[in-house]
Amino acid sequence: MSGGANNSDLMLLNLERDEFAQKIGLGLPASSLVLIEGEEGSGRSVVSQRLAFGLLENGHSVTYISTELTLKDFIHQMYSMNYNIAPHLIGTALKFIPVLPIIGERMPKEGYLKTLMENPWLYNSDVTIIDTFSEMLHSSNGQADIDGFLQHMKRTVHLGKVVILTASKGLEELYRLRQSADVYLDLELKTSSYGIRHLMKVRRYQKAHGKVDKMVEFRVEPDVGLIIEITEVSG
Repeated sequence: MSGGANNSDLMLLNLERDEFAQKIGLGLPASSLVLIEGEEGSGRSVVSQRLAFGLLENGHSVTYISTELTLKDFIHQMYSMNYNIAPHLIGTALKFIPVLPIIGERMPKEGYLKTLMENPWLYNSDVTIIDTFSEMLHSSNGQADIDGFLQHMKRTVHLGKVVILTASKGLEELYRLRQSADVYLDLELKTSSYGIRHLMKVRRYQKAHGKVDKMVEFRVEPDVGLIIEITEVSG
């Protein structure tokens, strides 16, 4: 996969410590809806956190919405991978938003997707990450709610934004999102004689600015973060 668009339309991800950006076209094209899908433990949050840190380090602003982490948990997790986010939090380039405070403890779960659509300030940053989006699907009123949210996301990215959604693998409700995503990353865990391997299959990558590998193997190490395996992975 390759492309040749102007780099002014590319949100760069490069970090000197790893080759992740080089594997996926150097960055994320502006006006893109991104889906990261994978089973539990496959690295959905790690990949989204690596994306967030790479974007921040290259001058882009990020809003990170989490259904699982508090701000304290998020900071601890990022620093455990040596992703120094303090300057970005202090400088307001990074906004971390745990779901509970914006939803409210007493709000019915059916209101989750509606709340995400009715708060435009959640999408003021260059990139908005919702991790894990599938947790909100369980609280929707059905496919109509999900389709409405998807249309809202399409209008949002049309303004030059990037929205990244992480989700559990294999949910039927994600069908239209899989079809609509500009970038679709499918994470898998594989067992081999070398142990458990983390694989990222690039199912779709539209508007790529550089070479995009169809499959990337990675691991995560404390104090280092996400590391791309040198060994070639056969497709």
